[in-house]
Amino acid sequence: MILNALSITMIFIGALSALLAIWGGISSLILYRKWKRTATPEEKTSLEDRSYLVLLIMVIVLLIRLINWPLFYVTLQSFISDIEGAMCIFGVTQVKVGLTRFLEFLKPTNFFLIGGWLMLHVLDRATKTSPLMRKKLLLLSIISLFVLIDSMGDIFLMIGIAPESLVSCCTTVTDILNRPTRTTPESIFGPEYAQSLQVLFFITHLALMGFIGVTLKFRIFRRLILGLLSLFAVLNAFVFLLSQIEVFAPRMMHLPFHHCLYCLWQYVPDSIVMFLLFILGTFSVGWGFTTELFGRQGEAADLLPGYLRKIYWFAFFFLSAFLIMLIIHLLVD
Repeated sequence: MILNALSITMIFIGALSALLAIWGGISSLILYRKWKRTATPEEKTSLEDRSYLVLLIMVIVLLIRLINWPLFYVTLQSFISDIEGAMCIFGVTQVKVGLTRFLEFLKPTNFFLIGGWLMLHVLDRATKTSPLMRKKLLLLSIISLFVLIDSMGDIFLMIGIAPESLVSCCTTVTDILNRPTRTTPESIFGPEYAQSLQVLFFITHLALMGFIGVTLKFRIFRRLILGLLSLFAVLNAFVFLLSQIEVFAPRMMHLPFHHCLYCLWQYVPDSIVMFLLFILGTFSVGWGFTTELFGRQGEAADLLPGYLRKIYWFAFFFLSAFLIMLIIHLLVD
């Protein structure tokens, strides 16, 4: 176990989040089951008071878990000097490969689920009758389970990473000729795949922004359209990941044969902001769909079009800001 301020913070947040997730998940599930069974006005008032208390505490927990994702990588970065053979975060992830890979998949999943729930919560708070309360409580009980798993994973990982562990460098995985990020596009575009992949990314990204713009201009907030838009955002994210690894990261690092994203964040720190903008823009597209999916009920349905418009404006802004940063980097480099 490597003890420093960041690892202790991760363990503390993990333990606190796990305990509150258990309490919040059970409480929200009980409240969900009782919400429409209340008989007297006194019972209803008591139930509402308990619900608002649970929601208040869990909102704080969920906001902390949102911050936990970048904190996770900052903590791994702080371990580099204590891991023999580690030159970047990749080396640290090799100490506990299975658990780390699981958490690297779970954390963005949790980020999306928590963000989507918070969007729904804000919409419901804007109403006078809270028509989405039962849905929020049910979804909160499910998300609490994900938070619990994530929190326990953080604790086990922080405890399990031993100092002076011996690992291999990122180049032994990210820079080999038969890496999947190279062979996949090469099988489609041929030996000159890098240029084609770059062009494809700009096409899909501009198309996504164009579709969002059309949706905003004509207020097309139908569920099918928003669902298809979300699927296209997922496709764009996949092309983004491939193009970052194979094309943009090497250029931005001035290392044409190095393809490690962890090194990119280390050598070009503002690329972290660029990634954050892309993630927020892409997730906002998905959050718009989930908000429409769960938020069209009662009084909330009347507020939904204006609320969705704000979400998709955020998506358009974040994706545009990311694109501007990327183009500036490419022109400067």
